[in-house]
Amino acid sequence: MGSDARTFGSWHLRGGRYEQHGLPVDVLSEFARYQRLVVDVARGLYKQRFMTRQRVPRGFASGFSLRLAAVHEGSVIPVLEVSRPSEPDLFDWDALGIFDDARVLIQETLRAVSDGERIPPNFPVHALREFSTFGRSLQEDEFIEFDPGTDHAAVYSQAVRRSLQERAKLDKFEVETLITGQVTGIYADDGSFKFRLAENGRVISGHFSSDDVVPDLKQYLDLSSMAPTVALSAVAIQSMTEDIIEIQDVLGIEPVLPSELVERLTELSKLESGWLEGAGEEISKIVLRQAESLLLSFLDEGIERPRIFPTDRSGVQFEWSGAHGEVTAEITRDEKVELYAYSKTDDDDEEEATYKWSQFEDVISFLRRGIREYAG
Repeated sequence: MGSDARTFGSWHLRGGRYEQHGLPVDVLSEFARYQRLVVDVARGLYKQRFMTRQRVPRGFASGFSLRLAAVHEGSVIPVLEVSRPSEPDLFDWDALGIFDDARVLIQETLRAVSDGERIPPNFPVHALREFSTFGRSLQEDEFIEFDPGTDHAAVYSQAVRRSLQERAKLDKFEVETLITGQVTGIYADDGSFKFRLAENGRVISGHFSSDDVVPDLKQYLDLSSMAPTVALSAVAIQSMTEDIIEIQDVLGIEPVLPSELVERLTELSKLESGWLEGAGEEISKIVLRQAESLLLSFLDEGIERPRIFPTDRSGVQFEWSGAHGEVTAEITRDEKVELYAYSKTDDDDEEEATYKWSQFEDVISFLRRGIREYAG
C-alpha cells in the first residue's frame, strides 16, 4: 500500500457495549465484512458505469483496502482509512471515486430500508446477501451511525439488518442495470417492445416511457436471429438469481460491437454455398453468434481487434499477425474454438489448443499469451 491515505467515511458506534471504554474485539470482523460489502457494491457500479456484462478488471478489489487507523473516544469512533495502491499495474479506482460512490449508495440503501421505502434501483442485487451479514455482532441496543451530520448520514441497527434480510429473500427486485440482447419487435402504440436476451436467448417484454428511444430501438430492430446485439441501460425487474424478468423502462441504448465488426459479421452472414470458387460452405447463424460473443469477450478483456475471415468449412477465423509470428482462433461448426500460435522464425516453435466456444477464460488466456509471445 502507498502512503497516500485518507479517511473513508465516518463511523460512530453507540449504545450497549460502546458506551464503555475501548472497542470490543468481536466487532473487528465487522470491518472486514464492510470492506467486502463496499467492494461488492463497487463491482456492480462498475458494470453500470462502464456498460459491461463481464467481470471487473483484474486487480479491482486490490485497489481498495481499509485500515483501522485509530479509535477515538465519544462512545466509540473508529477511524477507517483507505490507501491508494502503489503497484503501477493496478488502476487507481479510488481516484475514480467508485468506492466512495459505493459507500454513499450503501448509506442511501440503509436510509431507504429504515424508512420502509424501496431499495435504490442502482443498488446491485447480488450485494444484498453480503449486506445482510454485515452488522452480525450488533446487539439490540447498539447501532452504527455513518457520516453523522452530513447529507449521507445513515443509521444501522439489528432492526434495519432484519429488514435487509427480509428484502434479500424477495423473489423480485427493481434494479437499474445493463442488459445485452436483440430488439425483435417494437409496439409504439403502447410503448412496448420485445427483447431477446443474449445470455440465454429468452424473449422478454420491455416498456419505455419516452418516445425519444423509439428511433434508437428501430435502428437495431431485426426480426431475424441476426439482429445486432445491443446494450440497454434500463430499469428492470430482476430475480434474486439475477435473471431479468421484465424491462420497465429504457434509459439508453447503444451497439455492443463497433460498427466495423458488425459490418464484417454481416458480410459473412451473406455468403452463400460455393463462395470460394465453387467451394466454401455457408456459415451458420449459430457460428456467427458464437463469433460475436467471442468478439465481445475480446473487447471486454482488452484483446486487440483481430482480422476476421470465413473458412471453407462453415467457420469463422480470427487472426493476429506480427513480425515474428501469428495467432489464429477458428470457430468451427461443431461449436469448438481451434487455437494455433506459431513463430515465423522458428519452425519448431508453435502451440495449439481446442476448447468449447463458451470456455471464454481458457480462450482468452491462450490468446493473451500467444499474442504477446508470437504476434506482439
